[in-house]
Amino acid sequence: MDNLCGGVADLNLPPCPSSMSKTNKLSYKTKIILYVVVALVISSTLAVSLFMFRRRQRVSRKEDSSKPSFEHQILRVSYANLLKATNGFSEANLVGVGNYASVYKGILDQDQIVVAVKVLNLQLMGALKSFMLECKALQTIRHRNLLKVLSVCSSIDFHGNEFKAIVYEFMANGTLDGWLHQNGVGEHEYLKAIQMLDVSIDVASALEYLHCGCESTIIHGDLKPRNVLLDDTMVAHVGDFGLAKIISAASTNVSQHQSNSSAIRGTIGYIAPEYGVGDMASTSGDVYSFGILLLEMFTGKRPTDSLFQDHLNLHNFVKNALPERVMDIVDPSIQLEHNNGSWINDCMVSILTIGVACSSESPRDRMEMGTVVSKLCKIKKKYLGE
Repeated sequence: MDNLCGGVADLNLPPCPSSMSKTNKLSYKTKIILYVVVALVISSTLAVSLFMFRRRQRVSRKEDSSKPSFEHQILRVSYANLLKATNGFSEANLVGVGNYASVYKGILDQDQIVVAVKVLNLQLMGALKSFMLECKALQTIRHRNLLKVLSVCSSIDFHGNEFKAIVYEFMANGTLDGWLHQNGVGEHEYLKAIQMLDVSIDVASALEYLHCGCESTIIHGDLKPRNVLLDDTMVAHVGDFGLAKIISAASTNVSQHQSNSSAIRGTIGYIAPEYGVGDMASTSGDVYSFGILLLEMFTGKRPTDSLFQDHLNLHNFVKNALPERVMDIVDPSIQLEHNNGSWINDCMVSILTIGVACSSESPRDRMEMGTVVSKLCKIKKKYLGE
């Protein structure tokens, strides 16, 4: 009888224990567990989402940094900006004149950036094509030894005429041509041998990149000292892609990286001899131009020097002097850092031998630029005694 319950007052029975309390207690514990599980799931999901978001950001930044700078312009310039920057394209700011364009030094007001403004002379036949070729080449390349483009302006001037210009980084030390051929003006100090070697390696590295390091092979087409510019630390940058040719990587049937267009024009003395008989543009044509440039750098003689007549040219002039008479043809204005005559003689022989090989008449006898870079770097180490 002691265990009877029912809650009937007349019978003095106590209320029976409710089974709902246990159920409620169980339900409460279950809810707590469920809340904790849900909270953990949500936290984990958020953490994974945040991780993926940050990872995508890092990948995106990496991809952006690997893309050509030409595709992500930070400078927006108008005709009015460039007119003001160059003081109305004044003669005082004119730093160079090419086949299709004039180059002015300018300072952009908005950022106080010193720039070089290449203004196309659209009155000349071929100037617009040159502009388009240069833009096409520049949007696919990025290398420390190539002239960096900052912006492009395609607009109308204040007279209603079409205006096209390319804005480059300004090169404080001008062109290599200005350093090699001072004509007694004394504008610069003469280059040291090690500086000449560094410039040679810079230019060779730029060509190697154009020929082998891009998605499509790029033929510069007009390599010469005037198109090699030096920055404030004397690092060389190859510029002027107005005659460049781009060969698709898919064109596997084109031998020796030849362009499927007609032979490109270039500059007399630097243009490969096969172009004169109608051969197509090729990377070996750039190698020839580099070979002539290298010989010019270390002899101080232009390929168009009056000395070269009949069958004598810069290539044969150097070849005939190697190896015994090499110091007779080396430019005496080059500053040599070593007193060891034998050491210097060997280095000059090695350098000029590369120039002769690159400027061989037959394209098949010329070096590839990768080999040139490697050999020049070894000569530099030897010269420095490393």
